[in-house]
Amino acid sequence: MPKTILENLLHYALSLNASDIHLHPCPNGASLRIRVAGRLYPFKLLDQDAAEKLTLYLKFQSGLDIGEKRLPQSGTLDYDFRSEKIALRISTLPHSSGAESIVLRLFRYNRALPFLESTLFSNESQAILSCCTNQTGLFLFSGSTGSGKSSSMYALAEIFSSRELLSVITIEDPVEHGNNEFLQVEINEKAGLGYSSVIRSVLRHDPDLLIIGEIRDSKTAKMVVRAALTGHLVLSTVHADSLSGIIARMLEFEIPEAHLKQALLGVSHQSLHNVYCPLCLGNCELYCTHLTEKQTVLYEQATKSATLSLLFSGEEKADGLSIAQQIEKGVNYGFF
Repeated sequence: MPKTILENLLHYALSLNASDIHLHPCPNGASLRIRVAGRLYPFKLLDQDAAEKLTLYLKFQSGLDIGEKRLPQSGTLDYDFRSEKIALRISTLPHSSGAESIVLRLFRYNRALPFLESTLFSNESQAILSCCTNQTGLFLFSGSTGSGKSSSMYALAEIFSSRELLSVITIEDPVEHGNNEFLQVEINEKAGLGYSSVIRSVLRHDPDLLIIGEIRDSKTAKMVVRAALTGHLVLSTVHADSLSGIIARMLEFEIPEAHLKQALLGVSHQSLHNVYCPLCLGNCELYCTHLTEKQTVLYEQATKSATLSLLFSGEEKADGLSIAQQIEKGVNYGFF
């Protein structure tokens, strides 16, 4: 029964190219919702028995502790659905009622866009690609949750690995996108396997390119910079709301400014923006199939040494167009 519910839910969500599925507790069970192009829509209500069975099924299939309801958990599940392989990133949160809220992030392997095609403004993505080509050092991505930072890093790494044989190692919590060509390591804090300790071990594993899922603390930040300074290309993310904010955040982690300047190749802040639909006369409605992609990534990047120097001084500056300028240009061109 829970497998049938999940498959019906996935069929509906995938037909609409949804990014997330929410299982939200309510007094008599749970409300199923889906997120399409940034907007949340109701799908159906489940009674309490069906909601509990679906929750247990998802937790079991993704390797979570089915007996633990008091603490948040996260995991991933590769799911074969009607000849299509998809990745489900699963997050649980305890609810005051004793039930659990679950969010599934969907990643479709056969729908992943190449890096240069992920944005309408390819000059910005090309600048990031050129900055990292045949280089060693650190490139940092930032953006809000769900803006596609992990997808950007994977798509960029796939370009490099397609050109020549590389040892690509990813360190994530959890692993979001399965890739058989990459060596993927999952963080396990309970077992003492944190970001900083894994990076230290990985540096002895002869990597060419490292993807670090997230810089969360000072220890991780120092190991990431060390990896970049010892002859590796390192891609990672940091929580910041601007290009200068990325620099400020790294300095907050007690990274010596001289070391960061030496290691840093460039920075990028990104966001998702809805594309204008001429049939819907605005953002695409839920069941509209006119647009293949209802959203595009906007990259705001700084890759030139002079621009990075301004960011270190606290001045906000981008090479190319800022996100605000891209939106303005997109409106003039009829994209937004």
